[in-house]
Amino acid sequence: MIVLDASVALKWIFADEDGAEAALAIRDTHISGENEVAVPSLFFYEVANVLATKVRLSATEAQAAFRLFWDFEFQVCDLDGDDFLEAMRISHNARISVYDACYLVPALRLGCKMATADLKFKEKVSRHGSVELIGEGG
Repeated sequence: MIVLDASVALKWIFADEDGAEAALAIRDTHISGENEVAVPSLFFYEVANVLATKVRLSATEAQAAFRLFWDFEFQVCDLDGDDFLEAMRISHNARISVYDACYLVPALRLGCKMATADLKFKEKVSRHGSVELIGEGG
């Protein structure tokens, strides 16, 4: 199992980005049943926001792309109060947003790796869990 952040999953659609090959390999192992992908529930908010406001897609294209993610059969991790307290602790210690820490918490709870394309995030949280960098990050 691996927990993905949106920066990795979005490479499935924008396959010309750095790290897309590794991101697509994660997708393919999930589709084949070799590896399960988990995401925190906020993943869908972030993906929807990026597709609607940060990329050059028509509204129809953005909605179609979002539907692909929604239908992907991820293990969706809802965070409870203790998870948010852990995210706040990581946020404080690593100097990252609670929002970003909420991606790491499910990986810690599940005892698995988390994948990101954000080098700065990986560097800041490296002592808090196993984070895999996809692409050159940034």
